[in-house]
Amino acid sequence: MRFLILLALALGAAACGQRGPLYLRDNPPAGVKPEKRDTYKPVPYPPSATEEAK
Repeated sequence: MRFLILLALALGAAACGQRGPLYLRDNPPAGVKPEKRDTYKPVPYPPSATEEAK
């Protein structure tokens, strides 16, 4: 019984700063436009060892 009370208090304290429902970035609620991030740019391979020997 004591465990359930402590669990309820811990969950209540964890939600103190929450405002509104949470949502995933890929599926925002209507009227919310997530910021656009830079597109991924792959890192090029380093030059091969044969080019360094030349």
